[in-house]
Amino acid sequence: MNEENAQKTVFVGLSGGVDSAVSAYLLVQAGYTVVGVFMKNFSQEMVVNGQLTECWVPEWHDALRVAAYLKIPLQRWDFEKEYRAEVYEYFKNEYAAGRTPNPDVLCNSHIKFGVFFRRARAEGADFIATGHYAQAEGGHLLRSADDDKDQTYFLNQISREAVEHTLFPIGHLPKSRVREIAREAGLPVADKKDSTGICFVGELPIKELLADFIKPKPGRVVTTAGEVVGEHDGLSWYTIGQRHGFGVTGGGAPLFVVKKNFETNELIVGGESDPELFSTEISVAEVRWINPPEPGAQLIARFRHRQPLQDVESWELRGDTMVLKMKEPQRAITPGQFAVLYSGQECLGGGVLV
Repeated sequence: MNEENAQKTVFVGLSGGVDSAVSAYLLVQAGYTVVGVFMKNFSQEMVVNGQLTECWVPEWHDALRVAAYLKIPLQRWDFEKEYRAEVYEYFKNEYAAGRTPNPDVLCNSHIKFGVFFRRARAEGADFIATGHYAQAEGGHLLRSADDDKDQTYFLNQISREAVEHTLFPIGHLPKSRVREIAREAGLPVADKKDSTGICFVGELPIKELLADFIKPKPGRVVTTAGEVVGEHDGLSWYTIGQRHGFGVTGGGAPLFVVKKNFETNELIVGGESDPELFSTEISVAEVRWINPPEPGAQLIARFRHRQPLQDVESWELRGDTMVLKMKEPQRAITPGQFAVLYSGQECLGGGVLV
């Protein structure tokens, strides 16, 4: 056993999934004093195996099984009040404003690396740990070894302090190896499918979830050439770059959302290569740095999860807004999503696309 590690206490977020389970297992193997914490962030009834239950309960049961198997304590911390105020309200208000939010980014900055991080530290944790595919080194957030699974996009708003006191036990591993470790260790969730989406949405379509909050507001669907091709039922329900039939009959080339005109309540659509769908100058608001770049530093950027990194030709700060000039035109820049900025392997921070 590593005696130095044994004197360090790590509070690991156990979600009930395989990634956090393997993270806890590796920490135990490394000799740390490990405390499991399950975060209850949202309550909503859903049907599981034909029975009505709260959305978090099945994950809690799996987390219990993992903790029991690893012989570590497991606590359940209730952050629903904070989650509703900081994440769910943001999610609803962004949709109502016609933008496309990314609640996972806010969940990380406000909950996992916010209230969970602060409480864990207050209760004696030297570190927290999660099952994210990322790496931390000396206060620097680095991309994971598995490019396809890298989750630094979703971590761009966390603080340097959190990075300094976080362990990412699986960040140096490919997903395939994480599965192998889970099976070799006999973890009870070794073959559990990866979760997708967010708890409060589940299998419920977003439009149905927000039906009471956002009322229908029909308007025209118009091509960039000015042709009316259909009717929409509210600009909130559409995302830039989204492919849609738009009620158009008779075949023809597919149409994509190019822009939303809130003044005329029109949805503007065009072909897949419509010039209106591409941007070379991109504005980013509310930029938050984990580690700020030096003036004039060469940056690369990502505008959606799993997008290949894109070269930034130049950048400048204009008040609270950062303006990026890209080397290549970027397709379907979506207001409400995040621009995440990197220097080589390091994630420096990011901000909201406007």
